[in-house]
Amino acid sequence: MKKIAVSVAWLMLAAFVISAQDEEPGKNELSVWGGFAPAVRTFDTGGRTWDATLGIGAIRYSRRFNNSDWINLKYTLDASVVVMNYPDKVVTGTTVTPVRETRYGFGVAPIGVQGNFRPRKKLQPFIGLSLGFLPFTETTPNVTGKKLNFSTEGGGGIEYRLKNKKAITFGYKFYHISNASRGIENPGYDAQILYLGYTFSSK
Repeated sequence: MKKIAVSVAWLMLAAFVISAQDEEPGKNELSVWGGFAPAVRTFDTGGRTWDATLGIGAIRYSRRFNNSDWINLKYTLDASVVVMNYPDKVVTGTTVTPVRETRYGFGVAPIGVQGNFRPRKKLQPFIGLSLGFLPFTETTPNVTGKKLNFSTEGGGGIEYRLKNKKAITFGYKFYHISNASRGIENPGYDAQILYLGYTFSSK
């Protein structure tokens, strides 16, 4: 009887270990993504115009939760590099000279969530939202702005699952940059970003 009890205990332990191993793979993901916005909306003297451009590249960590066969939620964290080119004016005395400025930002978006629909299928539509910090190397848009800005983004796309738990992502983001009116000027850049991503690690 004692041998049977010990055997049952070992079987239960083995089943627990196996089930724990089955649950773990695929929950933690690492991916890279990058995109471009050919038209970024900015404030100008005549109002808002679509005459700036923005490029972005990022690495993402995500933690997936098995919620249901209908939708899976992911916590997301992005570390990004942003390059933005936009029109500005340099005032020298009574002379106003139009120029184009380039700014580089290095951001972190620690608050993010993504919902994948049809999570058991290869083709998974998704929607997502994230909030973060975006410090630039120089005051943006000029001395009237701030180095530290904030980012808000929302969008969606398609995630195509490959073999070995890899995936390719095609998506769209509405990407808003603001200094929260902490500077003399707060342009409030609005970028329409199309991007491509690749999930290279899933454990």
